[in-house]
Amino acid sequence: MTKKGRGRFYKITPLKDFANRDIAMSAAWLDEYRERVYDQIVDLPQPALDFEARDTGITIGRLLLHMGWAESLWISRITGIEASPGLSDLLTPGSLDKFETKPGISPGAEELIDTCRRVRNEMTIPGLKRTSNADAPCWEDGSTFRGVLGQLQWHWIYHSGQIGLIRFEWGSDYEWTMGSPMAPEM
Repeated sequence: MTKKGRGRFYKITPLKDFANRDIAMSAAWLDEYRERVYDQIVDLPQPALDFEARDTGITIGRLLLHMGWAESLWISRITGIEASPGLSDLLTPGSLDKFETKPGISPGAEELIDTCRRVRNEMTIPGLKRTSNADAPCWEDGSTFRGVLGQLQWHWIYHSGQIGLIRFEWGSDYEWTMGSPMAPEM
């Protein structure tokens, strides 16, 4: 079975009501990368979400929780917004500390997507909206908001590729499609 994926969008516009346009643009690109990942998994049944790639401990479900966990970790570090206890509990299986153990049964696709959207809506967007200087140091090592947002973008793209491969190994391909035009907002 092959799923034809949604087209990649390139005409991304900055999110509204942000103090800094560059941060608003980075947040908009993060939204696009998240939506691609959600499209990759929304149709998958539980056995696909829990399929362990070659005894690696990596499953699609675990990767989604890991991406949400990592985003919440970094956004908390740079903005001070903490995950609510309920959200934190949902994300815990995605912690790097948990990767030493075999993955458990993951939530279903809709719940995984909802959990990651909660991170976006409850932490990422509120924390970034008020940030006025993209190049201000936001972490003790000198990292900037722009740098951390670049890391989060890279993280979503990187694991999207892994999800595509695990999906294929499970037995369902995902056909990548182009959106048009390839002309980002300036």
